[in-house]
Amino acid sequence: MKKLIVLLAICAAFVTNAQNNIDGLINAEKEFASYSVTHNMKDAFLHFLDSTGIVFNKSQPVNGIEWWSKKETPGGILNWHPQFAEIAASGNLGYTTGPWTFQPKTVADSVVATGQYTTVWHLDKNGEWKFLIDLGVSNLPSTDSAEVIKIDAAKITTNPIDLLSMVKTEEAFIGAYKENTPGVYRQFLSQQSILNRNSSLPATTAAEQSKIIEATPQQIRFAINGSGISKSGDLGFVYGTITLNDKKENYLRIWRKEKEGWKIALEVLRY
Repeated sequence: MKKLIVLLAICAAFVTNAQNNIDGLINAEKEFASYSVTHNMKDAFLHFLDSTGIVFNKSQPVNGIEWWSKKETPGGILNWHPQFAEIAASGNLGYTTGPWTFQPKTVADSVVATGQYTTVWHLDKNGEWKFLIDLGVSNLPSTDSAEVIKIDAAKITTNPIDLLSMVKTEEAFIGAYKENTPGVYRQFLSQQSILNRNSSLPATTAAEQSKIIEATPQQIRFAINGSGISKSGDLGFVYGTITLNDKKENYLRIWRKEKEGWKIALEVLRY
C-alpha cells in the first residue's frame, strides 16, 4: 500500500512538472481553442477559466466564471492559435498571444471577423493551466502563423517577490504617459516586446512599434483595476480601464523584470 502511495505521488509530480514549462503553456492554449471549436465558446471559457479569472463586460472587469455562467451559449465558431509565448522562470505563470477568427455557424463558413488575442495563464493548486485574464483586439489583416515563437528574454528573479515595485512602475508609466507618450515608451518598453492594437498586426520591431506609438492618442487616461505576478517575481501583469473622449475601454500590460528594471513585454491597448 505504501509503495502504491509513493508511486502515485511520483506520477502526480511528474505530470505537474511536465506541465510546468512553456510547452505545457502552449498546449493549454491550443486545447482551449480546440475545445471552443468542438464544443462552444461558453463551455470552453468555463472549462479553462481560473476561479479568479477576469473577463471584461462593458469595459468593467468581472469574474469570468460568474459572467459566463449567466450568459446564453453564443452561436458561431471562435478559433485561434498561439503565435508568441513566454513563461516565468518559476514556470507557474505565462502568456500567449496570437490571431483569432470568427465564423457565423460552422468551420466551413467564411471568416467574418479577425483579431489578436492575449491570454495570461497560471498553474492552479491542482497543477492545471487556467487563465487569469484574456483581452484581444480586432479588425486585423489575415495572417498565417503556424509556428509558435517562444520568447526567451533574460529575466531577473526576486525572492521574495515584489509585486509592489511592478505596480509602482505601472503608475510611473501612467504618470509620464500624458506628458511625453513617445518618451515613456522609450523608457519602459523592452527591446523584446509586442504591442497589440486594433487594426494592426502585432508590432515587434522598433520600426513597427514606433509607428504604433506615434498613432497612439496622448489623451488616453489609464486606471489600474488589478495585477498579478509569478512566483519567481520576474513576470507579471497589470490590467485596467482607459478613458478617451468619454469612452471607456480596457488595457493589459505584461511586465518583465530585466537587468535595467521592469520593462513592458507586451501591451494590449484598445481604444
